[in-house]
Parts: sequence; structure tokens; C-alpha cells
Amino acid sequence: MSSNTPRILLIDDEVSKEESVAAGLRLSNLLVEVRSPNTVTRNDLRSSKVIAIDHHFDWAVVPHPSECLYWPHDGLAVAAVVTGHLRDMDHHAAVVLRTGNLDSIAGPLPSQLRQPAVAAENGLDWVFRKGDPAIADGLHSIARAVDGLESLVADPTGWNEGCAWLDVPETKWKEAALADVQVCRPPENFVAAYTSGSAWLRWFAQRVLPFPTFIIPDIWAATLLRLPLEDFREITSEDNGLAEALNQCRYTGHLAELGERRWWRAGLDSLVDALLLDASSHLPEAEALAEQMTVLRGSPVRTIGFDYPVVTIDSDYQPGEVLDASDCVRLTPDFWPVFGQEPWAAFDDLYDDLQLRKMVARGDRPRSRREGDDA
Repeated sequence: MSSNTPRILLIDDEVSKEESVAAGLRLSNLLVEVRSPNTVTRNDLRSSKVIAIDHHFDWAVVPHPSECLYWPHDGLAVAAVVTGHLRDMDHHAAVVLRTGNLDSIAGPLPSQLRQPAVAAENGLDWVFRKGDPAIADGLHSIARAVDGLESLVADPTGWNEGCAWLDVPETKWKEAALADVQVCRPPENFVAAYTSGSAWLRWFAQRVLPFPTFIIPDIWAATLLRLPLEDFREITSEDNGLAEALNQCRYTGHLAELGERRWWRAGLDSLVDALLLDASSHLPEAEALAEQMTVLRGSPVRTIGFDYPVVTIDSDYQPGEVLDASDCVRLTPDFWPVFGQEPWAAFDDLYDDLQLRKMVARGDRPRSRREGDDA
């Protein structure tokens, strides 16, 4: 293997069983070592880019002192010990959890929130579900992201909102994109230096990627362009002027493989502005966009006719329909970043979902009540 092959350390109580997992990961060009917790050395930690810890440990098969405070209860506790050693060594490997029981760990957390929230609440960089076919890509992605943080650790003052790490394209909207990043208050100075860059990695993986922020998932990107989601996905797979313009806005920086694809909001905003500038001035916005996107595509484009289209979510934070804001209420969901795009819920969904109703923003609560409601 190349000297640049990322080294992954798997910590598990059943080393022989995990060797089969390690063999599969090695086929994807990862250098993988498997250790039981009682055999891990500081050199193992120091030489690793990513340390992946199993959640469940059968301590009956792992030698340890009998006093409970001298051995970790589970993988979350092992991760805390590992993190302490990494801090002492000033080594910024990523620490992730591998679990086949995420739903149990996460308890009542919304399904879309489980990986970032469990990671955030337990001082981890990320959480992987065991058996996930994309785990090798995820480990590669995190290892490369850790490597990319070296310049931040060396000189936080020259980080420039992570321009190179995020792979911001050299376009006319580059500065707007970096301004959007700065609004999200990234830890790129003193905090980044204090944590050897891990604060940036966790901010991005846990607070930016899972939500519509300065980079947005397909449904928010389609809505910004007033395109139906299925049409947006079809167009981006084509070979024409519109597809080319859209794909220039695709996020390709670190951790792009950690979840569904994302799009630079600043790039899409710039494209919309340019399209409207060239459109017939008498047309409503949706029709004007359809006119100009049809020209670029070379075939008809249909757009959403709502005055103010918004993306709705359910109580699991799963995106749902795109509706007009007049038919929706704003939400304030737990853990949703204040710098994220505003989440909405349809009026009709509130009465079948008590958890969703509890999320309604204070200012919209009067609008959310049916006649005769006291709540």
C-alpha cells in the first residue's frame, strides 16, 4: 500500500471476528489494524488517522481490574479515554463509534438527528452504523478530512474560512460562499488551535452537513430554483448548459461522501440572479426562471408556481413536501442550527403529530391553532 494510505485503528473486544471486517476495508485501500482495548498502545493511537471504536464490549473476555472505575462501561467510555490520550499527545486523529444499536443509544432522538447528535453529545467526530455498505467510503472521507486540517493546526489565522478544505470553486460567487461560511461561526482561530483542528471537523460534520446551511441537500437546492425535486435530479444528470451550470455549484470538498450530495447555496443564488436578469421583465419569478432554464437546457423546464415555496419536515427531521409558506408554520427544532435555513411544517401535519406541533415557533403558534384549541 502507498505511504499515503490512511491507517484506521479498530478497537473491539472480538478481534478475530473484526478481522473479517478489516479484510474488507483493506480491499478499499485502507490500512487497518484491529486491537482489543487492553492491547492498544499510545503508539497505535499516534499512528492512526481514524480510531473506530465498537460500542458494545463483553468485558468478561477482556482482562481488566475488578473495580468498576478502572474499566470503561462501553465504547462511548472507551472513546472518552482515547480522546484524553490524543489530547495529551497533541494528535488530531478522528474518533468515531461503530454500533449496531444506534436506535437504542439515540433513544427518542429524531431519526435524521441520531448520528450527529449522538456524536456531539459524546465527544465523538462521527457515528457509523455497523453493516453500512458505505462505511469504507466514510472512513476514507474522514481520514482525508483529518489530513486536510494540517494547515489549520499550523496556522489558524490563515485558514480563510476553510476555503481550500471546503474546495470552494474559483467563481464569481466565491466570496459570497465564504461570507456564508463565516456567518456559521466556524471554529477556525483559538478554538481550532486548542483542539488541534478537531473542533472544525466536528462543527462541519455535526452542525453543517446534516442541515441546510451554506451547503444544501437536493430538495432545498431544487426549491431554491423552483424546480420539482424529481426534475432537478433529472436535469443534473444530463449533458446540457443548465446541467453544467448547476453542477458547478455542487459541493466537492471534504466529507462530501458523508451522506447525500450537497450544493453551494451561494452558487445557486448567483445562478438564479443571472437567470432572472436575462429573463423577460414582465414574467413572474417562477415563469421567468422556467423561460431561461429552458433556453439553457434546450428542452422545456417546469417550475413550482408558489409565491414563496418552502421545504417542510416531519418530527424525524425528514424533508417532506414543498408547499407555499402561507400553508405552513415555522419550526424551532432541537439541535437545528440557528444559521440553518428555516424549517417549516404543513398545517395539516401538525394535528397528526404531537411532537411536530411542539416544535412550532412561538411567533407562529397563533396561526397553528385550530378554532377552539386552547393549546
